[in-house]
Amino acid sequence: MQNLLNSLNAVVWGPPMLLFFIFTALRFTVRSRFFQLRGVGAIFKSTFGKMLSGKKTSGISQFSAFCSVLGACIGTGNIVGVATAIYSGGAGAVFWMWLSALLSTMTAYGENYLGISVKERYKSTLLQGAYAYIKKATSSDRVTFAYAMLSFMSAIGMGNLTQSNSLSDSLKNSLGISPQITGIICAVLCGLVIAGGIKRIARMQTVLVPLMTIFYLVLSFAVLMKFKWNIVPCLGLILKEAFTVKALSGYGMYKAIRYGVSRGVFSNEAGLGSSTLIHAEADDGTPQVQGMWAMTEVFVDTIFMCTLTALVILVSTDYPQHTLFGSALSTAAYGTIGNVGKCGVGILTAVFAFTSLTSCSFYGEKSFRFMLGERWVPLYRCLYTLLVFWGCTGKPTIIWTIADVCNGLMALPNLFAINCLCKEVVYDKAKLTKQRKYPTA
Repeated sequence: MQNLLNSLNAVVWGPPMLLFFIFTALRFTVRSRFFQLRGVGAIFKSTFGKMLSGKKTSGISQFSAFCSVLGACIGTGNIVGVATAIYSGGAGAVFWMWLSALLSTMTAYGENYLGISVKERYKSTLLQGAYAYIKKATSSDRVTFAYAMLSFMSAIGMGNLTQSNSLSDSLKNSLGISPQITGIICAVLCGLVIAGGIKRIARMQTVLVPLMTIFYLVLSFAVLMKFKWNIVPCLGLILKEAFTVKALSGYGMYKAIRYGVSRGVFSNEAGLGSSTLIHAEADDGTPQVQGMWAMTEVFVDTIFMCTLTALVILVSTDYPQHTLFGSALSTAAYGTIGNVGKCGVGILTAVFAFTSLTSCSFYGEKSFRFMLGERWVPLYRCLYTLLVFWGCTGKPTIIWTIADVCNGLMALPNLFAINCLCKEVVYDKAKLTKQRKYPTA
């Protein structure tokens, strides 16, 4: 089974897919005249400057939407995903993760701009988010339905199985808690949260995301301060292995690019279209503002937080001689500051995973509702909750491979659609203080 999945994964995430992601990111970057660099002031003013705006009864506040998307993004991809990228692609994978994230900020802007500005109908339903612009770009209900199916599969693979597995694995490594016990407790808590829909999920994220981010920063800086003498050499190692055809560690440039880009996508979700489903629920329907929020999420998630995890692992472990994988590698790195770090990263990974688990459930729910209708949503929530238990007790390697395959397949129709509609995306008007409001569905 694992060999079959590995073969499928190699095809899905082969050179054509990597080039498709990079081409799309470069295209939006060039068309915007590097808006992610020249528009920093406008981006900051339109996001953090309005973060604490009140919310309306018809939707969720900007701050809640921001925390909900970050809750999905800042998950195990930041701790476990980075560790697997270094394990599989070497230190050079970190550089390609940086580059792909910087360029992908414009992919995130483009898909969220289109997700708000494009309105299409499917039968009697007014579509929003990725469904709307995929329908417009392809003029096909079947392609839109296929995207919904892939989105559902991705929510199960990337959002459920990998997160729950990493949650139980981290608690087992750090606190010795049985995966079966973790699975039962996690499934019950997840079921209680997702039963309340996006508003209950958003309220939970608004509390947990800021708290866990602060705790994460404290632990990371504690490790970096202990090994501060090794930070500069490790930065040099990242740059060296990023461009080495065949590194001494046995990795090489292709593996670095392959795992750097794929783990970056796993972490920030730019190019998948999933974040558009939550941003479409925000009470500010301005496409420019939603696009800039998406850019900010990619930056915070990958360029800032994933970098901290990568540096912590590289400065504190015996890379490239280590044989640990995933959460075990992260636990070993943070454990270098004692039990506080070992237990802390276990708890932190568990909370990260749980917030991702609940946020991603909404992506799957939207897809399930699109495919089968509102009356089947309770069935989806029960299924999602049951799969949490299986994810907690499953085999990590197989689950991570399934997640990679689902992400790649989901990206295909989304990347195709935003490339078809890229001329409709506006950038310079994002600097204006008064912007046109677009109605939400």
